[in-house]
Amino acid sequence: MDPTSLEYSEVVSTDGRSELWYMKAIPTGSICLLCHGQDIDADVQKALTRLYPQDQATGFSPGDIRGAFTVTRPLNGKGE
Repeated sequence: MDPTSLEYSEVVSTDGRSELWYMKAIPTGSICLLCHGQDIDADVQKALTRLYPQDQATGFSPGDIRGAFTVTRPLNGKGE
């Protein structure tokens, strides 16, 4: 499946109110691989290690899912 087409939505009830919940996958693009890929430039890796010592978000390939955008929107009292 093409990760750019991965999305999901549903209407949920939160504290008695209807909300629309929407999620869309964030696939890894070529620009992302400069910092999150498998072959990171030594200077970039050094900076990443200094700035984000606990970071483990590397080793990705083009098209891998890196996360998701989510949006929650309240709906009116009629669920519309």
